[in-house]
Amino acid sequence: MNQPSRKKRERRNAGWFWLAALCILLPLHLWFPEFGTGALDDSYSSSASGKKAFYLLLDQESYHAERNRTPLSVLLQSLDYGDTLCILGPARYPSPLEWSALLAWVEEGGKLVISANPDHPQFKIEALEISVAYLDEVERDNIPIAQKEEDKDETGLSLVLESEHDLLETQATTVFPDAPSLVWDTNARVTSPSGQALITAGETQQAIRQTYGLGTIVVSASSEIFSNQSMVDGGSVPAYRLIEAAGHPDYLVVDESLNASGTSKVVALLIDPTFRPLTIQLLITLLIFGWWKSNRFGPILSSHILPRHNIVSHTDNVGNLHYKKGNGRALLFSYIKQLFSELNLRHFRGEEHRVLDPIARRLQEDPQQIKTFLKQAAQIAKTKKVNRHQMGDLIRKLSKIRQAALPGKYQKK
Repeated sequence: MNQPSRKKRERRNAGWFWLAALCILLPLHLWFPEFGTGALDDSYSSSASGKKAFYLLLDQESYHAERNRTPLSVLLQSLDYGDTLCILGPARYPSPLEWSALLAWVEEGGKLVISANPDHPQFKIEALEISVAYLDEVERDNIPIAQKEEDKDETGLSLVLESEHDLLETQATTVFPDAPSLVWDTNARVTSPSGQALITAGETQQAIRQTYGLGTIVVSASSEIFSNQSMVDGGSVPAYRLIEAAGHPDYLVVDESLNASGTSKVVALLIDPTFRPLTIQLLITLLIFGWWKSNRFGPILSSHILPRHNIVSHTDNVGNLHYKKGNGRALLFSYIKQLFSELNLRHFRGEEHRVLDPIARRLQEDPQQIKTFLKQAAQIAKTKKVNRHQMGDLIRKLSKIRQAALPGKYQKK
């Protein structure tokens, strides 16, 4: 049995490569890795810092929960005054114009829950004198640290060394009866002269509640309590109690517009959840196109390159072109020029009889008649147009003269 050639084996192995790449792309419709320049801690993310698990908990515990990706000014026009809006660790904080619209909505009875982003927790609500800022050195030293067994040496001293703005894993106390204490990750504190403290760590306020008009605002110094990792570690109860602190959420909206507008979309736009299916389809299309162009499907097509023509075919084609053109002057002029060049008449100017006499003797004609014929043919070749039939007669006579000029090759007919 003949073994397949090396090229066939390589082509077969390449086919497996394309098939494997296609099998990798197809599951991306169901699961897509978290990377890019977009926010990785929003309610769409399944990573440890994401908030997808908490959003699913809200949807289960409240009557209705949904995400919002439209601008806040548009969203507030559709929200009722008893609804709850959650802004959990946004990529950017509301602008002064957006704060003005939010506070006007809260004053009429809306409920707002906003938590700081641990990467940049500083923001202010000027109208309510509420601010969130980094912990200073004294506060970081006095805050109670939640010690873990693996973080202690034999003497019981903590081995965890924190930098200036790293998250501290603190032991915090709350006002919630079913969660009086919890492990709270923070690097900031909330300052409010009239707000009610909901969560405290040492002498710092970590979450407060404050009424404004007919509504309520809950401000938290950290959004880590809402992360997927916190849900795994048992932080679901205090996280939900923070939402309830603003009022029982009959209808709840988790805002993602600040995450969408606060992150760079130079690359991440194509892998954004909205455009991701289209991007995957384009990749699959390009993959199939590359597979199609790199492999031969079906029998080999016959070559469309025609064989090279010989001199006879070339002559026939040139003659057909002149015949279709209907003017034989160029062909007659070329023939006479070549004939005069072969006879070397230029070198025998005034003594043409030395060339024409042997030709006339072979043709058994008068040399003067041949000379007169050659002059007439040259004059006709210089005219603008020569009839095909006239050209044919002249070339036939000229060809006889050309044959007679070749000694030993002329045969009288």
